Amino acid sequence: MGGRGVAGALTGTAHLLIVDRDVDFAQQAADRVTAAGGSAEATAVNLTDLTAVTAFRDHILAQHGRVDAVIHLVGGWAGSTTLDAETIQQWDQLLPGVVTTVQTTTVAFRETLLAAPHGRYCMVTSTSARTPKAGTAAYTSLKAAAETWVAALGDAFAGSNARSCILAVLALVDDRMRSAQPDTDFSNHTDTADLGKAVREILTDEELANGAYLDLTRR
Repeated sequence: MGGRGVAGALTGTAHLLIVDRDVDFAQQAADRVTAAGGSAEATAVNLTDLTAVTAFRDHILAQHGRVDAVIHLVGGWAGSTTLDAETIQQWDQLLPGVVTTVQTTTVAFRETLLAAPHGRYCMVTSTSARTPKAGTAAYTSLKAAAETWVAALGDAFAGSNARSCILAVLALVDDRMRSAQPDTDFSNHTDTADLGKAVREILTDEELANGAYLDLTRR
């Protein structure tokens, strides 16, 4: 869902490579970009496999010469009533999407982003990672781990023009969700269009602090 908002906000600013494990889903986002006059292509990549991600990086460099930014929007969510055996199962279930994909993409693209004029790596997290609860122990712990990993990437960027950044939301919402759940209060959610605007700002802000944590719920 967040990918649609980000792709829309970046339409016309750069050539977008939209990645999903379901290429048809990625293609839908790419089609929206091209229909609006932008440039985009869709592909399926197993982001939990470092070899696959590295091969994808090499393909991009061969075709386009450089990568200016990686926007990590992979997530997932699970919760329970309290901290129990199910929490461990949730950890195992969420680990590949929430953490492993951050690890593979940062390792594969670190040097590439360092070589870009103003390379950017951005992940989207949840503010709930800063206020862990028993019922969301797996999710919040994994998000916190991913944040720490991206902060470490920022340290690897020290002394360069590359920057890592974390965008925090409680949860995301778009017009489809509002239409499907008209009686639900989404006032504490961040609209995907606003997420997209925040990403666009990060990509053009040459004064962005390395390792910045931007809480979009306070905007």
